[in-house]
Amino acid sequence: MEELMTAKFITTLLVGALGGLVGIKLKLPAGALFGAMLFTAVYNLITDAGYVPEQANTVLQIVIGATIGLNFNMSTIRGLGSVLLASVIMVVGLMIFSVLLGLIISKVTGMDLMTALFSSSPGGLANIVLISDAYGAQAHIVALMHTLRLISVVVFMPIIVKAISRFL
Repeated sequence: MEELMTAKFITTLLVGALGGLVGIKLKLPAGALFGAMLFTAVYNLITDAGYVPEQANTVLQIVIGATIGLNFNMSTIRGLGSVLLASVIMVVGLMIFSVLLGLIISKVTGMDLMTALFSSSPGGLANIVLISDAYGAQAHIVALMHTLRLISVVVFMPIIVKAISRFL
């Protein structure tokens, strides 16, 4: 049984890696992540054989945490003062808006509150999906909603910014 699970895990990783490479090659938004997610989802829908052990989530959280930590250096800390007020306004505004949006989504659609809150929260796709899973939300729905958000932002924000900049 253990050999079967190992084979399923390796196959799932290979399918995900192939998808990630395709996503990068096609220059998709968050291509590695989106491609891996798409290929693995299709593979699992067709075969029902996708498998990643639960312990992998812990390892992935450590890797993502370490990757985020690498973004900080003394220059980042020194520059914090110049963006502190803007950061506080942004964080408070996004949190209020996200919680309200999550409550509305839950009420209107019947989606469970935890999934709706994580689906509407700001943040990186991988980070939010892993955290949502750890809190018992439906991580696959959170991943789908954040993927749609990411694609929408990449497609529409340049258009919106361009339109706004014409009027300023």
